Amino acid sequence: MTFNHTDPNNHYRSLRLLSEGGRWELGLSPYSHGMRLRMGLAGRPPQLMDFCLGRDADFLPKVLVAVLKRLDPLDEMASPDEVDAVFPWAGTRPDMAVHGSVLTEG
Repeated sequence: MTFNHTDPNNHYRSLRLLSEGGRWELGLSPYSHGMRLRMGLAGRPPQLMDFCLGRDADFLPKVLVAVLKRLDPLDEMASPDEVDAVFPWAGTRPDMAVHGSVLTEG
C-alpha cells in the first residue's frame, strides 16, 4: 500500500496521506494532549488507527515512517483486520508507552 500527500481535511488536520487507489487515508491531527496518528477508509472518520503520539516532535516522523513501512507490503484492498494485524497493538487500543518502541524498532 503506497500513500501520497494530499490536502489536509477535518479528520487529518496537519498531514493527510491518501493511498494510491484512494481507498485509505492516513495522517496526523493535533489534539489537546499532542498529535494523533489516525487511519481509516477514505471519506469517513478514521476508525482503524487512532494512536496518541504525545508532544515529542522528534518521535512523530519515526512513528510515521514505521507505520508506512508496515503498510507498504499490503494490498490496497486489504481489509481493516488485515491492516490492523501488521501492528504490535493488533486487537487492542494503541498505547505509546507499551507499543511505541516495538513499532519503531521492529
